[in-house]
Amino acid sequence: MALSSFRLAAALLAFALFNLTNASSFLSRSQEANVKDLTPELEASILQEIDEVLGSSSHSITEERLTRIQDMLRATFLSLPKNGQGRLQHTAVRYALHSYFVQRHAWYVRGLSSLGEEKNASSPANILQDKVEDFVQAAFEQRMGAHGLDLKDMAVLAATYENLVHKEMAQRLDATFRMVKLTGKESMDVTTVDQVMDVYMMGYILNSNYTVLDPSKLIIITSNINRIYPTWPATRDFLRSVRTQSSSAHKNYFTRSDVEALLEEVFDQYGRWQDRECQDLKTQLLALEDRSTGVNGSGRVRVSDFYGSAVRDGNWQFSENTAYLAQNGALDTTGVERVIIANYVNSPSNCLASSKFYAVCCINECEDLMDHIEHHFAAPAVAPAEIVKLVSSLPSSTVAAGRQLPEVLVRRLDEIASHHGGQVPLHGRLFAQWLHHAYPRECPYPHVSGTTRPQTVRDYMTQMKQSPVLTKEVLKSTVEAARPQEEIVGEGSDEVTAWSHHEELYVGQHIESPTPAVSQGSSSSGIWSTLRPLVYIAMVAAAAVGVSQRGAALQSPAKKGGYGKDLYV
Repeated sequence: MALSSFRLAAALLAFALFNLTNASSFLSRSQEANVKDLTPELEASILQEIDEVLGSSSHSITEERLTRIQDMLRATFLSLPKNGQGRLQHTAVRYALHSYFVQRHAWYVRGLSSLGEEKNASSPANILQDKVEDFVQAAFEQRMGAHGLDLKDMAVLAATYENLVHKEMAQRLDATFRMVKLTGKESMDVTTVDQVMDVYMMGYILNSNYTVLDPSKLIIITSNINRIYPTWPATRDFLRSVRTQSSSAHKNYFTRSDVEALLEEVFDQYGRWQDRECQDLKTQLLALEDRSTGVNGSGRVRVSDFYGSAVRDGNWQFSENTAYLAQNGALDTTGVERVIIANYVNSPSNCLASSKFYAVCCINECEDLMDHIEHHFAAPAVAPAEIVKLVSSLPSSTVAAGRQLPEVLVRRLDEIASHHGGQVPLHGRLFAQWLHHAYPRECPYPHVSGTTRPQTVRDYMTQMKQSPVLTKEVLKSTVEAARPQEEIVGEGSDEVTAWSHHEELYVGQHIESPTPAVSQGSSSSGIWSTLRPLVYIAMVAAAAVGVSQRGAALQSPAKKGGYGKDLYV
């Protein structure tokens, strides 16, 4: 079977699961049992891990490991605003951790990456994800006895998350052994190891909790996996390639420890391997891009072309209704309705696998651009001229280096600075909007907080009791109806969409603003501002992007070498 697009796979997966859960009570129960709720058991597990990490006799985090994490966090730490003690406040910590997990693991930690939802969002998944992360950080800070975190504190907190993810992976592996009727204590040949990894991965992708399933039901999952998840053959090939390229490739027999190490390598690579599908999706959308606006391209596809691709070319993944697209922040309604490419690719509709702590989604290309900016300046706010100089030389996957920024972009940057004492806060909505205009195909448009409510296809179907996907007949009629409106969009505009002057500072006040004309929006809306996960997740309005399963030898501090082996030493 040819490798279908990531987006199509996600839609088919949600649709198939919707039908399967109605037809099979056992599968429905397995999914319900895996809801990301902050249960007493999960609370106890988190508290125990924090106590173990912070305990004086703890050997689960070595100085070598902490130094490595601090080195990765340092540039982001320096670029964020501090409190009077030189520490980061809650929202800034969330931003820094999100950046670390994406850069290090291609993980999107729950609660660190769900910005853009309505202020009073009704999605239980979003609320529970925030509660889990908020509980972890609050408990950690309470035990540290400090207001805010310094660089080393954040490194310890990041390591604590990694430890929690490793333990979850080990628990899932125990349940997987039970499903294939093994104990995990026996010696396994290559065929058995492949079977264990396949079953583990199926449960991971389908978000099924094997602890509540009878092993006899495994046949239902294995017999339906190709229909539910069309890219399963490619995923199996990926698992085999990881095993054959691993340090244990020469072995004929494997222990449970070997299988854990293999899974660690799998999830070290999985997020970025899966992102190839996202890049294919982006390429398809760029072929349909509206070229009538934006000096660097509009980063948008007219809805008539979006649906037309489904009707004419069979790209049925491009068939969500406009209400769902708008809810996810992927629809530009100024003039002719257009799909915002970066917001669409990075929406939660493109997320597949998940756990209590992370989700696997498309990797936001703007994260890498922002990482370059933070490393270069190492400050929370920068003069406009310095930003122009750097961005002019900073390429993206579709924008070449050495360009001259259009005058309108330079003027917009000066406007932002005029409202902030002459400098541009790097972690605010206006700068995120500026980056979207500078890199319209890579940086999502940052909607004002509370104006979107991102949901996965599965969550939408569960809540609305219907699919967001239009039928072929509706798609055809929508394409025809859109034709007469296509000339509304003007030609040759430098800006990809109307500029919004609404400001929000995602990680706290950088500097006093002498001009109150710019609204601070939800950045001053009390406790909600402390619960909002940050900037480039915010821009995306969604993407859940995931804490992968790193674990390595928690109990073996002497192990070194290789990503999976040095992470926990």
